[in-house]
Amino acid sequence: MYNKIITIAGDMFLQRGIRSVTMDEIAAEAGISKRTLYEMFANKEDLLEKLLEKKWSEHHSIVKRIIDTTPSCIIGILNTLKYVAEETKNETFSKARECFLIDLKKFYPKATEKNNKYRDIYFTFMAGHLKKGVEQQTVRNDLNLDLISTLLLAQIEGLDSIKSIRQFHPREIFTTIIISFCRGISTEKGLKEIESFVSENKAYI
Repeated sequence: MYNKIITIAGDMFLQRGIRSVTMDEIAAEAGISKRTLYEMFANKEDLLEKLLEKKWSEHHSIVKRIIDTTPSCIIGILNTLKYVAEETKNETFSKARECFLIDLKKFYPKATEKNNKYRDIYFTFMAGHLKKGVEQQTVRNDLNLDLISTLLLAQIEGLDSIKSIRQFHPREIFTTIIISFCRGISTEKGLKEIESFVSENKAYI
């Protein structure tokens, strides 16, 4: 029931925005009493925090599995791109997710703080993965990998504030950022791997 409620709440938050959904409506949609709902979640923000924790855990597990099963550092990042590209190919979903994040940042500071911590853990993981690329001589050895990962995060998060970019599909925006990022950090050996990937995976870019 716990996971069912989180899934139901997540769907409702995406469809209507976080702020407009009440705990009464979540309880009714889940087929339980409001009292039962409050026995599991202190309030809507607590439910939201549990939702974010679940989503980040699932996302990190998938990305880690992709990374761990791909020998090449650069190709591992690009295979992660394929996974995310599948999530962003639905423009309606992407716009709903954007509204979700706007509500999150504007009205739910505790949940936003938790979300930022999960995000930082993820990018620390990616910075560690890039060290593998340096060892493989596909990632340049003259880079501050922590800084590079942070700059990538800032670039992605800053997209919401650029109105002129909204004319492009979210999937195209994301793939352009990641491929440009990979090209910028790569050695000649890494660039060859990227060009081979791009040639073989045109459906994703």
